[in-house]
Amino acid sequence: MFPDGLDPAEYEKIYQSTYKPLISTLYNLPDLPFTLYLAGPFMDWLEHHHPEFFMILEEMVSRKQLDILGGGFFSPLFPFLPPADRVGQIELLTTEIRKHLGKRPRGAWLPSSAWEPAMVSSLNTCGIEYILLDRIMLETSGFPGVDGRAPVTLEDCGKTITALPLDNRFRYLERFSPEALLDEVAAARGVVVIFADQSSIIPLFTPGDDGKTWFHSFIELLASRPEGTAELSTTGRCLKSRSLYRRAYISAGMSPFEFDDLHTSDDVSILARTPVKQYLVRSVNVMNLYAKMMYVHTLVNQLRGDKSRKKNAREELWKAQAGEIFRLPGGEDTAKSKTLRLQAYKNLLMAEKTARVRGVFSPSINTFDFDMDGLKDFLCQLDPLNIYVHHVGGKIFELDVLNAYRNYCDIRIKSPGLFMDHFVDASDIESLRSGVIPETQSVFAETIYQDISVDSARHEIQLKTSGYFGTFQQPLSLRKQYSFRNEGIQVQYILKNDSPLNLSGNFLIELDLAVARTRHHEPLMTVYANETRADSRITEGHFEDVSWLQLSDLDSGVRFTLDANENPSISIFPVRCADTGAIDEPSSPEGTRLFLSWKVDLGPGYEMEKMVFLKIEA
Repeated sequence: MFPDGLDPAEYEKIYQSTYKPLISTLYNLPDLPFTLYLAGPFMDWLEHHHPEFFMILEEMVSRKQLDILGGGFFSPLFPFLPPADRVGQIELLTTEIRKHLGKRPRGAWLPSSAWEPAMVSSLNTCGIEYILLDRIMLETSGFPGVDGRAPVTLEDCGKTITALPLDNRFRYLERFSPEALLDEVAAARGVVVIFADQSSIIPLFTPGDDGKTWFHSFIELLASRPEGTAELSTTGRCLKSRSLYRRAYISAGMSPFEFDDLHTSDDVSILARTPVKQYLVRSVNVMNLYAKMMYVHTLVNQLRGDKSRKKNAREELWKAQAGEIFRLPGGEDTAKSKTLRLQAYKNLLMAEKTARVRGVFSPSINTFDFDMDGLKDFLCQLDPLNIYVHHVGGKIFELDVLNAYRNYCDIRIKSPGLFMDHFVDASDIESLRSGVIPETQSVFAETIYQDISVDSARHEIQLKTSGYFGTFQQPLSLRKQYSFRNEGIQVQYILKNDSPLNLSGNFLIELDLAVARTRHHEPLMTVYANETRADSRITEGHFEDVSWLQLSDLDSGVRFTLDANENPSISIFPVRCADTGAIDEPSSPEGTRLFLSWKVDLGPGYEMEKMVFLKIEA
């Protein structure tokens, strides 16, 4: 599986180390039938760099040694996709296969065996006759006679498809000796479909000390066994002698072998029934990306008239649907996951920008349950910016700078966002000064803000919330007005003491910006405090009486300038993750957390106003 945007040098490395020796070896083993799946981006790269690869494949197809599987062009997890995108991706890969090999694929590869019954109609529409599903998903279906050793017929809305049992025990085939594999296959007394993982290709096709590869040894061993021990076949050929297969209903699920890295049940039947969408609830960043993908899908499919524009927008959308983007290895949001999301947001924003028809698009604020949590969000769309505001915390949870094709709220922390409000005591401020982000629960940050008014023409939103502070649970309320402009964001705060006692504490505003180091440039920070200007790389620090602060993303050319009507204290914390050594330096920041604070002393019934400005230059 190859997500779009992979470095061409990486494609060349994969080709030379994996696929070239694979095909060279199999070409010289004409008695070894096999089935191959190639992702669309890799096929596109092969067309431009190694067209001879397809000549060899075409010959192997013509001598019936090779079957090519179809599927999604960008290797998506199909349950994540709306039906129109499922069909579009399958047809795009089918077209690519027919162009190079002159044959339409009959079967489809489902990454992770990710399945839901509604996929039958989409697959059937595309002319797909069979799929591969993990054997355990069939075995644990509960249907009489369905034991995972034979194909089954699946149905949905009157459409049918055949599912072949895929035995994922053998996906790392090099871990088994040829003798052990042959004994297991002979004992199974049924259909055993084995797909070797890409990482297994090198050890399987590298000659050993005796000059033989694993498969050469396997072929020799099979020839020495009694006739009928096992018969080798491609997936398509084993369905040629069509017989009546048992019917089964396979509920939404995925291969249990995809749970190696997750803390889940040991009951294999439960794992086989766990939908692939469980990935979405493990990370707010992954969920937000999925929500963005679904939203852009709606925008793209509303395009009318300009077929070329719609086609280009769809292909950018599909690039952001690669299954690897939504997976979290070990359940952790890794540097690789962040890099894939960065590319996905670029593709989605390019699709969204393409869908904005000049003369038709107009800046606006819409209310829409963007992240599908049951609460409507505020989506402000301007020519250079997208700004999405959530009711919980009244925070901005997505900030898209369209000229840079970046979402600057995607940071690998628990709950990132901009203009998150807190009311805290002096001990929390001391923690910030000493370089520690307090973990105590603050007022406002997790409350639900009510909307007072939404002015779409002026691009303004007014919100309000309330809470209780301190030992005496003093009531206080906060009104918050966002004003969105092409140049940036202005936020007005009015904090009121609703208690009969004096209120003393600290008003704190948090902004998490994904201004990060790349392979090429280190972001810069400029702080003007106490009439003194300081320029440096983004480093941890605390500053009093700050007139303004600027963060410069040199890679994208975007600059963020932050100031307020009354000079705040600002604490700066670069976001560093343990695995960012994948980028050049282990300590390289991938985002910045800013905390603006003001001392508050309010009498009963009194109010305090603060204005904060975030200027965005791109």
